[in-house]
Amino acid sequence: MASKQSKHIGNLRPIDSGDDTFYPPTALAWVSIFIVFLSSLLPWRDWPGSPDILLLVLAFWCFYNVKGVGLVTAFLFGIVMDVHDTNILGRHALYYILVLYAIILMRKHMSQFSVFAHFTAVLPVFVLAAIPSRLFESWLAGVWAGWGWLWSGVITALLWFIADLLFKFFFYQPIDDNTLN
Repeated sequence: MASKQSKHIGNLRPIDSGDDTFYPPTALAWVSIFIVFLSSLLPWRDWPGSPDILLLVLAFWCFYNVKGVGLVTAFLFGIVMDVHDTNILGRHALYYILVLYAIILMRKHMSQFSVFAHFTAVLPVFVLAAIPSRLFESWLAGVWAGWGWLWSGVITALLWFIADLLFKFFFYQPIDDNTLN
């Protein structure tokens, strides 16, 4: 009797047993990166405290392990943004690499939590990763540019919620357990 009862208990599954893991399509992720890259070429990025949307999207897709989004991609986009902004070559590249490296290190741990926990993890990353590039720029220029760049990191981290909402809304493809059996 006990073995028969344990057999039935082992077959019990929750009502919502679908896999909630987010598997974004690679092509659509790269299309979104390209669209955000084009919007990053507009002059609104020069406003004080403006978020770095390109970095946000790169970090988001790196977190979800999209093929081809990694440190090399961060470096290349960073160099392109430095050339576009006529900044010191390597400032954006250093910032982008530090952020994506931190995301790669935290990916496994962060994936176990909700988007609110993701925000608490990426907030210090977006803010603190900018410090080396800002110090480098100030050292070469000989003048401290101020603390306005902190707002950029905070706003970029806050936009993680919107990126999560939008990308999961447009790209979420649920996996039905019934088709696997």
